[in-house]
Amino acid sequence: MPRSTSFLVLSLLFVLSSLSSCKKKCVISKENIDSGAIIKNVIFYPKSGNMTLNLAGSYDIHASHPYANLLEVGFNGSGKSPIDYGQYTVLCYPLQTTCNAAFERSVTIDAASQAVVYKIVATQCTNCEQKWLTENYVLVPAFPSSYSVTYDVSIVNK
Repeated sequence: MPRSTSFLVLSLLFVLSSLSSCKKKCVISKENIDSGAIIKNVIFYPKSGNMTLNLAGSYDIHASHPYANLLEVGFNGSGKSPIDYGQYTVLCYPLQTTCNAAFERSVTIDAASQAVVYKIVATQCTNCEQKWLTENYVLVPAFPSSYSVTYDVSIVNK
C-alpha cells in the first residue's frame, strides 16, 4: 500500500474513532423499587396532577390532613377508591429529578420509638436536561399522627 494511502486510512480511522468516543450513555434501571412497610401494587389518583408542585416540604397524610380527600387509590389494577385512613397512612416527598430517573423507596415504622423513616434514593442521568416532578406517594399501614416522621432523601447522579 502506498504511503499516502496508508496515511489516509490511518487518518480516517483516527477521525472515526474520535467521533465514536462520545460520552458513555447513562443507563439506569427504569424500574422503581419499593420495600419495607410500603404496600405494593398501589396506584395513586390525586384529584389534580402535581398537587405538591408549589408547596414546600413533605407530607404524612392522615384522615385530618387537608389532602386526605384529594387522593384515591387503586389496588392491583382495580378501580379508584377512597383511602381508608383507619388502615392506611400516605407518605409523600416531592422531588425534582431529570427525566431519566429511577427511585428506591423504603419505609420503616418503629412502634417502640414511635418513629417512621421514609428513605428515597433517586438515581438520575445528568445528560437528560428536562426536569420532572415525582411526588413519591407511598401507602403504608396506619400509624398515629403523633409519630415522628423522618425523610432520608438522596440523589445519585450518573
